[in-house]
Amino acid sequence: MNEAKKLQEDLGVNTVVKLKYPVRLATGQMLEQVTLRRLRVGDLRAVSHLTNEAEQELALFARMAGMIPEDLDCLDLADWKQMQETFRRLTETDQDK
Repeated sequence: MNEAKKLQEDLGVNTVVKLKYPVRLATGQMLEQVTLRRLRVGDLRAVSHLTNEAEQELALFARMAGMIPEDLDCLDLADWKQMQETFRRLTETDQDK
């Protein structure tokens, strides 16, 4: 990991989730880890038109990871749960801690 990425992770800007079960994307690229950035208000606005909670979550995670939802469809459920836990940590406020 380069120094800038490490600094961002240390500051809580980005968090790397290492996949237990890497997947091959449609592009042929092997996905071994997903970098999630903190959620922004614009992300919520972008998915607000989706009425299904699962679709909203998938769309939010894709935005946070800079991916498309279809790429996340390939993830093993254990890796998805790990991403959900990371998401909860990233969205905690100082009061929640």
